[in-house]
Amino acid sequence: MAKIKREQILGTNFSYTGHRFSYWLESMKRLDVTRVEFYGCAPHCYLYDVTPQRAWSIARQLKENGLEVCVFTAEQCNYPVSTAINDYRVRERSLEYYERALDVASVLGSPYMQMVTGGGYIGDDPEEDFQRTVDAMYRIVRHAEKVGVTIVLESDPTTSVKSMADVARVISLINSPNLEALIDTNGLMGSGEDMEDVLNKMGKHVKHMHFIDAIGPQHCLIPGTGELPLEKDLEVMAAYGYTGTLTPELWGNRYNDCCEEAMRQSLDYLRSRAE
Repeated sequence: MAKIKREQILGTNFSYTGHRFSYWLESMKRLDVTRVEFYGCAPHCYLYDVTPQRAWSIARQLKENGLEVCVFTAEQCNYPVSTAINDYRVRERSLEYYERALDVASVLGSPYMQMVTGGGYIGDDPEEDFQRTVDAMYRIVRHAEKVGVTIVLESDPTTSVKSMADVARVISLINSPNLEALIDTNGLMGSGEDMEDVLNKMGKHVKHMHFIDAIGPQHCLIPGTGELPLEKDLEVMAAYGYTGTLTPELWGNRYNDCCEEAMRQSLDYLRSRAE
């Protein structure tokens, strides 16, 4: 039976936000990681703390420590960032934030930048929120084309792009090689979709995955510690010839005190099922 490849599996700093950047760099060495999804968060690389000089310094440190950034993911959940909201000031600042994230991704040498769109006000028309997001994506994708980075768009039930079907709609409407898709296994659970259906319908557009477990409302768990059908998902990915990357996105504070062990367990789970 075909398997995913070991080189598709990325390390990351999602669960290391309580530690210094230098600690994470050393941890990646201990875990034999050379390719990463880099989380643009405080204190490592929050966009409004990072001057151009600081971005180049981070890029240099990553390179000196043998790390290749495959995906850059700016923080978009803990801060008020939205392409969909019917508020000019918040929306405009959000678009500038995404453009800044693309600039940093380019400096870091990352070919991809993850993105979620944010949501509108509770009670607003979801289709109007979606249309504001599409309008915003035209601008953001033009900037992505300018700096040579491809956006991988992720769905989330709390945003204007609630499902992978919505992601497919946005990709079709924008029609740019600099806009592709990201599957999050927790997101699939939230939208009621499954890996095989999504890969069957839009597999050519899926370039990256957040591969984590969940138990009910507890999300972003170490793979194999929850109740999602991750074993089946891996089999489906291999059967469909998935060649993109995947990250154990241990987002949040759950593993801050045991971040390296949590990352080790996640990588062991994936590596033991790869070839």
